[in-house]
Amino acid sequence: MLESSKATAIREGLRFDPASMAAQIERFVRAEVARLDKRGVVLGLSGGLDSTVCAYLCVRALGRKRVRAFIMPERDSDPQNIRDAELVAQTLELNATCIDLTPMLTQLGIYNLISKESAANRHAIETALRLLARVTRQPSAFSLGIALLYSSHPNRWERLMHRLLGQPVGYIYVFAITKVRLRMMLLYYHAFLNDCLVVGTTDKSEWSIGFYDKYGDGANDIALLRHLYKTQVRELARYLGIPSQIVNKASSGDLAAGLPNEALIGLTYEQLDAVLWGIEHGLAEKDIAVQAGITPAAIAAVQKAMRAARIRDALPSHL
Repeated sequence: MLESSKATAIREGLRFDPASMAAQIERFVRAEVARLDKRGVVLGLSGGLDSTVCAYLCVRALGRKRVRAFIMPERDSDPQNIRDAELVAQTLELNATCIDLTPMLTQLGIYNLISKESAANRHAIETALRLLARVTRQPSAFSLGIALLYSSHPNRWERLMHRLLGQPVGYIYVFAITKVRLRMMLLYYHAFLNDCLVVGTTDKSEWSIGFYDKYGDGANDIALLRHLYKTQVRELARYLGIPSQIVNKASSGDLAAGLPNEALIGLTYEQLDAVLWGIEHGLAEKDIAVQAGITPAAIAAVQKAMRAARIRDALPSHL
């Protein structure tokens, strides 16, 4: 009976009123633009759930003429995501600007790190992730990776993993993060030119575990979704009337082969949100595990990612 009540608590805790939430976010956008005396907002359209929800909310709040949207494909972008981003711009009647990042990334040498064929081979990437999970006994490649990069006082096992995997993780990190930071650099360039605020699209699920780059998609002026879990954002998208192909599409950073974020996180967003909500509200791990249908090791991986994210967020160190 206790486990059942705890399970109900998580489900009930994640429920919210999407109409009220949409209105609240729209008021927030208008208030911040007015408070900082800006002409409007700038955001990137990826064709994914979070950026689409933000675009819809900003247009509702400010009108389409005060929303500047940018589509930023590159060599490894999924063509379907580009088409979905164009669909969003067309639906909202936004005069979106498309900027191909490929020449800039080529000049930086990013594509020398991973070939086009390797970056497009989703089967090979997912196979490597499963192999990594078996070898390291870590259910989340992302949790392992961020802990290797940002760990305070690592234990003997973590130091060994860093020696064995530190260099390849570093290569993959550079390959991915440079793309994300270039996107944000261009958004800020256009934001300053047009006297606008940069919209952040990271949701609470990804923010909590550090599934973003603090100088990339984590760098923004106005964060619209940081208080909403991914499953809540999806519900909000349905309320806003966003096309089902975007609402139901697997979330992806679109950095290589359209790899879904869930493949890196090691959990579905439904499971991740249950874990995060349970941790935030002090539920026992056994109750969280029952509700989410996962193992204690998966919960530990989420907690490890959260710790590493906070270490990263605390940088730079200073006297």
